[in-house]
Amino acid sequence: MSKQELLLSSYKAQLEKLSGDILLSVRWDKPAIFWAIYENTFSGAKAVSDLEAQLIRQGQYIHHITPDVDGKNNIIDEITHNNHWHETIFFIMHMGSSTNEDIYKSLGSQSDFFTNNRIRVVYWLAEADFLSFVEHLPSYWFSQYKLAEFSDSPDLDHVLSTIITQTWQDLSKLEKEEEQEEENAHTSLEELLSLDMRIDMNKLIQRAHIFIKLGIFYLRKQKYKKASRFLNKAAEIAEIIQDEEYSLEVEILTALLMAKKEEYDSAMWIKEKVSLVSPEKSSTWNVLGELYALLFMFDESLLAYQASLVLSPEDPVSWQGLGEVFLQLGQFSKAIDAFEKVLRFAPNFSRAWLGLGKAYLAENNSSKAINAYTESLEINWNQADIWLEVGRLAEDEVAQVALRRGLDLYPQKALAWNLLGNIYYRSEKFNQAIQAYYRSVQLKKDCGWAYANMALVYTQRKQYENATLLYIKALQTLQDDQEKSNVLYKLGNAYRDSHKYRRAVNAYQEASGLYAGSSFLDKRLLMPGPFRDDVAAPEALTLPQRENKRDNEPASKPQKSAPIQVILKPRLKKGDENMMLRKVLETNKKARKVEYWLELGNYYVRNHMYDLAEDAFSIAVDLDPNNGWSYYNLALANTVNGAYRDAVPLYEKSINLFEEKKDKASSWNQLGNVYRRLNEPSLAVAAYEKARVLDPPKSTLLSRARSSLMSNCYAK
Repeated sequence: MSKQELLLSSYKAQLEKLSGDILLSVRWDKPAIFWAIYENTFSGAKAVSDLEAQLIRQGQYIHHITPDVDGKNNIIDEITHNNHWHETIFFIMHMGSSTNEDIYKSLGSQSDFFTNNRIRVVYWLAEADFLSFVEHLPSYWFSQYKLAEFSDSPDLDHVLSTIITQTWQDLSKLEKEEEQEEENAHTSLEELLSLDMRIDMNKLIQRAHIFIKLGIFYLRKQKYKKASRFLNKAAEIAEIIQDEEYSLEVEILTALLMAKKEEYDSAMWIKEKVSLVSPEKSSTWNVLGELYALLFMFDESLLAYQASLVLSPEDPVSWQGLGEVFLQLGQFSKAIDAFEKVLRFAPNFSRAWLGLGKAYLAENNSSKAINAYTESLEINWNQADIWLEVGRLAEDEVAQVALRRGLDLYPQKALAWNLLGNIYYRSEKFNQAIQAYYRSVQLKKDCGWAYANMALVYTQRKQYENATLLYIKALQTLQDDQEKSNVLYKLGNAYRDSHKYRRAVNAYQEASGLYAGSSFLDKRLLMPGPFRDDVAAPEALTLPQRENKRDNEPASKPQKSAPIQVILKPRLKKGDENMMLRKVLETNKKARKVEYWLELGNYYVRNHMYDLAEDAFSIAVDLDPNNGWSYYNLALANTVNGAYRDAVPLYEKSINLFEEKKDKASSWNQLGNVYRRLNEPSLAVAAYEKARVLDPPKSTLLSRARSSLMSNCYAK
């Protein structure tokens, strides 16, 4: 594909994405602020024309607003005078040299007005406009604006030329106009930069700070390549101007970029640097606090944010960072207080509402958590994981809407489709329920509850043959004994209703042996699962919990007091030797006990973060090579990750270390499961027999079925 074809394809993709996002905000009646950046007048005019045509075809009104040089053509007044302002997309045009700078300075209040009144606005920005926007907009809005770039702009050289040209024009009084034009015509970019510095160092420093803001902007957009380009240029300038504070700010931002790219060791050097040069700006302390939090240096992170607040007590970014650190440390009341401070100074800071929701949820206050999440979504609706979390927590009517919206944004979430199917089932919308469950198993072949829930629908329809096959498939994938017991009771009911009484009795006996807490009177036998309290939160929302351990956790013997849980968004790369978790080992005294890592690993398993669970259990093994539970849980994590051969010697090691027969039986039973998946039926039968001898109640109908030919058909 030629360069021209690639550019055209990129242009069309950007246009479709921008159009789709605008229409989604209209359909959901949510506010939205978009930046559309164009490289030149021609590309800008074409993008405006094409987007306007697409939106008009979809029945939208378009209204153009052009502020004048004196700022009298007020943007907010123009919108409020429009008779259809709630049904209109506003295109704000030509925010360039003809615009009074006061308009840029009012961007924060404009954004609040748009958000509070559910306005949908597209700022059409040339590169020079974009620079002014980034320079004047409060940084907490960076992540809430939606960005579309109709070229590779802002191209670094072009931005440099823009900045230098503006600086040069400011200095034009120093030379005659004719001499300046001649000099400009023959001076290279590098020479012009050097000449500029010799003429007015302060002006260059003022312009150089734009690179800092551009770096922060693209960091917030998770566009790390562009962030790196601007920070590298800022570092080059820092070497020349020898401004200590500016140099430190650039270095801290560069370290933060490395940490976000999971180059953790490369980011650690900054601690020594900061000990030599203390930042003097609130914004620099904020970046340092964020960096320390990523490196699990929580005490240092708290100190950094507190230092920022000494310099700027009403800075919402500082309070936000402080709240997020308290949240990770499990100090939820302090986190709530910090997030409420944020919202006092910046009521439309979406991340603050999100943090407040997490803190309330950790305090088991679901209603307040839902309210906070809803406020966050009202400001920034493009958060799929938050929609899904509301769907998990809310009552059915609200949950159904939230799940549909989350799945519109992120349709690959299998467990969310299963939960949506459950809501349809309770509403007796059985066809829609079946469709949702089917989507779930398409995305996740081992989603046991989706199979069981489809079977429940077929049981309602008296299609017992289909139901029993699906129940059996569910039993092949579920790992928890309580869940298996529930499904076995449902399977027994299907056999009973189809007059297969012997099979029904066997299924009931199997269910009773697996979990004594289940019975024929269990109301959940008529409900789809997993049951609402057991659904794991999305990975992005995992938090320390205060509840007692659930029955389906991997077996372990943790301390009575739970350790500080670590919230990690990115997964650690294999081969990094558990780098970040080992940072916890170095900085947290509680982490020197094996029980800490067993509990932390269990927490990750509950939230389906199996790679991190494996890392945590590996550290537990290193800390205490004679603890059987460390090997057992590490083996279990390997099993879930599909590393069956790696799990075999770990289960064998746990068997040798365990003293209780019941514990040994658990390992033999899991070892049988692994052998089954490795298509070693004879070894699997032998392992199950060992488990049966050691702990007779484990010799169940389901265990015997695992070694059968039918069971081997499902071996992975």
